[in-house]
Amino acid sequence: MAALLMSVFCVALLSACGGDGDASKSPSMADQDRFLRKYVESLNTSDEPALSRLLDAHPQGAKDARARIKAYGGQDWDVRWDRTSEFAGVWKVDMTGTARAKNRPVQVTETVTWEDKHWVLAPLPGVVPTPSNAAGTEPPS
Repeated sequence: MAALLMSVFCVALLSACGGDGDASKSPSMADQDRFLRKYVESLNTSDEPALSRLLDAHPQGAKDARARIKAYGGQDWDVRWDRTSEFAGVWKVDMTGTARAKNRPVQVTETVTWEDKHWVLAPLPGVVPTPSNAAGTEPPS
């Protein structure tokens, strides 16, 4: 009985680690949801250091974090998002929330990419250089 329990435990542990298979290298939408939740939590609390760590996958993440906190921070958003993907590894995420002051809707569109086994938000336009595989964030003219 103990051997059976130990083997079940080992299988569960190996499954949780993800192994070296292709599945561990491909993006997971549940993982993207966790990434976006951390992003929104950092914005809601205006936690610039946490947001900097989240954005450290692209150049000058701290500078971009300061710009995001200035633009969107402290809103106490109750956020929902929809996402679409027209290119492999790139998602357009439309986030809609409610600002605390006047309870009015707040809408933000983010470009989220899957690079080197990490989720990366494209930097705000004009703030920092765009990562290599990120889609542009400028609206079409």
